[in-house]
Amino acid sequence: MVPFCVWNGDSLLGRYVVHLLRLAYLSPSTLEKAKLILLLEPREISQEELAFIEERRSPRSKVVSIGKEPLPEDAPIKVAAHLSPPFKAASLFSFVEGVLDRLFPLNFLERERPFLGEDEKIERLRSNLPTLAELPEPVLLEGEPGTGKELFARHIHARIGGVFEKFATSALPREMIEPLLFGFGPGVMRRVKKPKEGLLWRARDGVLYLENLENLPLSAQHKLLYFLETGTFFPVGSREPYSAKPKLVVSLTRSPGLLIQEGKLLDVLYFRLARFCFHFPPLRKRLIDLPLLTEHFLQFYSSLYRRPMVQLDEEFFRDMLFYRWPRNVAELEATVKDIVIFGVEKVRSRFVKEKLRVRIKLQDVEEILSRAFRFKKDQQTESNHKDRVGHHTESR
Repeated sequence: MVPFCVWNGDSLLGRYVVHLLRLAYLSPSTLEKAKLILLLEPREISQEELAFIEERRSPRSKVVSIGKEPLPEDAPIKVAAHLSPPFKAASLFSFVEGVLDRLFPLNFLERERPFLGEDEKIERLRSNLPTLAELPEPVLLEGEPGTGKELFARHIHARIGGVFEKFATSALPREMIEPLLFGFGPGVMRRVKKPKEGLLWRARDGVLYLENLENLPLSAQHKLLYFLETGTFFPVGSREPYSAKPKLVVSLTRSPGLLIQEGKLLDVLYFRLARFCFHFPPLRKRLIDLPLLTEHFLQFYSSLYRRPMVQLDEEFFRDMLFYRWPRNVAELEATVKDIVIFGVEKVRSRFVKEKLRVRIKLQDVEEILSRAFRFKKDQQTESNHKDRVGHHTESR
């Protein structure tokens, strides 16, 4: 693992960059031991601090800067490369790889759409990804809509390869669900003379993501249970069994206990799937990640639409923390996208209205804002360094 140190002139940017580098298996370290030193918003870092970094860093370390403007040529420290926001996560990874002249062990999706979050439940989900991708057993994901279940399924697929097929049943007529999932033989569908392969067969060498299992008719759930137990299935109207071994990832948006009571979910199917079951917390229960996710989406959409990077103030984040986010991370992403396209003021009003209707512990809001806007700098720097430079604090 490459040790790195961040000297921070921007709290939100610092937290985001450190998180991404950790996902790339770099390790926060002291200034003296770091092989990579990142100056964030270098124009906000004092001349005294820059001189201190230059004096104490290893001669073999590489210094780079990230921010609106690079340091002037007469700065007390020389920078090897500069990256200007906004940038996508993949661009940051490529930038650091170029500086270090080495590739990170990240697949395409981990670069383009990293599974972000510092909440302990999200970290636990992320740590289980390699094991879940290796095992042939199905995976069950529980959580409200918009909490990241599909992205997690795609991250499993990114480690497996093959085809990724998504089966969303909510917009389909019930009579179409079984033929599309299992396929059908000749003469089963009106005006369709030839047999057609179902998604279960098409995903046989990859991943089938079955969204909202509760929307599957019980007859289809029985067939799915039979497939899980035998590895074979029968297309609708066919007497010949098919054998397939796709990685099955299934999601539920409501409590399985309630769904079983309501007769919408087979208990035997649920218990067959529940061996590897994971719950995705709603955004309102992982608000510690809201500033991190907001910074990610701001960087992404500002880069995508070639817009100047929007700076959100602490008051705006306070309003966002009081909002309930009924559609979770998906709604946050759409909101940030609107901010980039239409501006902050056109979006701010919705949070002001909602803030008055929501009860949330004020100390929780203050703690989150403190972590977001008073983000500390160098994680393992000794106390004598702090005494020498007043602004030199932890980074994590």
